[in-house]
Amino acid sequence: MSENMEAWRSMDGSDGFVCKPFIHIIFQRGPVHDHGINGCRIEDVIEVLQNRLLDHQGRELACEENAQALYHLDLAREALLLRHRRREDQGVLNQPERHVSGEGVPA
Repeated sequence: MSENMEAWRSMDGSDGFVCKPFIHIIFQRGPVHDHGINGCRIEDVIEVLQNRLLDHQGRELACEENAQALYHLDLAREALLLRHRRREDQGVLNQPERHVSGEGVPA
């Protein structure tokens, strides 16, 4: 991988962007306090999906499956918020280190 492409890798080594037909997502690279805002967070993508489904729910496309999807997206958002809090409490927020999850196992 070239140095130019390496700049697009996330802290965990995964690609910092997704580019597929009709989808182009650039994820945040590095801590905001070091690099500024240069992309979105997973939580931002979840919010976009929630808003789209809520729009469907407010119209003729409302259904139980949309409600279930909204419920599970909310659980995902809450799990990511819990991860953020744990990483902050354990002093590893914005660091390329693992944190200890609820079961006492590094996550």
